[in-house]
Amino acid sequence: MQLRYVFAITSIIVLIAIGAGLYCKSSYQDFNEKENVLDDFAVALISDDLLELQLENMRKNLDSSEIILAIRCEDTFQYRYACVTQKVSVQNVFKGENIKEGDVFEIARAGTRLSMEEDTLYNGMPLINMGFVNEMIPGKTYLIFLDRKLNTYSEETIYIQSDKFILAPIFCYEDIPNIPQTSQDINSTYVSYKQVKDNEFFISSNEANEKIVLMKEQLLSKYRTVAKEGNKT
Repeated sequence: MQLRYVFAITSIIVLIAIGAGLYCKSSYQDFNEKENVLDDFAVALISDDLLELQLENMRKNLDSSEIILAIRCEDTFQYRYACVTQKVSVQNVFKGENIKEGDVFEIARAGTRLSMEEDTLYNGMPLINMGFVNEMIPGKTYLIFLDRKLNTYSEETIYIQSDKFILAPIFCYEDIPNIPQTSQDINSTYVSYKQVKDNEFFISSNEANEKIVLMKEQLLSKYRTVAKEGNKT
């Protein structure tokens, strides 16, 4: 009698698991198969106050990062469940063990994630946290600060940035204009990605732009790279 009950309960659990799996599979979206997928998302603008705090944090801590590299971006975002990575090739190693010029790997931004829940939508758009910095452009060279290599339990090599920095420490060696934007919702900092798709940084004032560009210039002056001249597009 007891075995019959155990079998019945086990069967119910299995059926529930199968049903949940089928539901998740039916609702799964592979963003890697879509073009211009970021246009469907909303991103946050960094407030002037938060930017000031983050720039001060960077001035104090960026130079002590475990890994400091000049890299060339090799591809657009690779969407991985609730986060993204980008493939890069190393142009110059300013700091970092077991990394050499020519190495190719993926980098992930700390805290980057996609939010598809209905109660978090902005004007019907899902949210993507990009650390207030745009997707790197393939072919362009960037200065990046990384924390460590992830244990992926696979042949893939992925390095991640430090979670000390809310503002992603990624700086293009070329000049990219930043046009300040304002959210349509006075209670929100989010905007459509289309509004900032040509920016390097997602800022909301000219003053913020001046401050972050100054920081960028100081860093690029400190970490010069021969790759800068050879990879302009």
